[in-house]
Amino acid sequence: MSKKTDEAIAKLTAECEGKDYLIPFEEYLTSICNDAVAEKILKEDKTLEDCFKKMKEVARSRQKNGCAYIPNEEGFEIIRDYYEITDSDLKKTAGSVIDITDLL
Repeated sequence: MSKKTDEAIAKLTAECEGKDYLIPFEEYLTSICNDAVAEKILKEDKTLEDCFKKMKEVARSRQKNGCAYIPNEEGFEIIRDYYEITDSDLKKTAGSVIDITDLL
């Protein structure tokens, strides 16, 4: 990991302190974090709390009898949209992973 990704993950971790409901957001962003994604996480106007509010807006718009469901992949898409993470940003993660079979 680079210094930038470490800083982004530290920011996410700090934002979760005392707010367990943000942990799934933090875990997902940490799992896709690379330098391109880290830049977007580190923007001052982007927070996990505001991302959570965006998710709640979507859930409220679909609620029936006080309940709503957002499938995992759609939830991940809401998070990526909030942070303006593109498919190109995500591909940079895949490109930085070394497959051991490439070395054989």
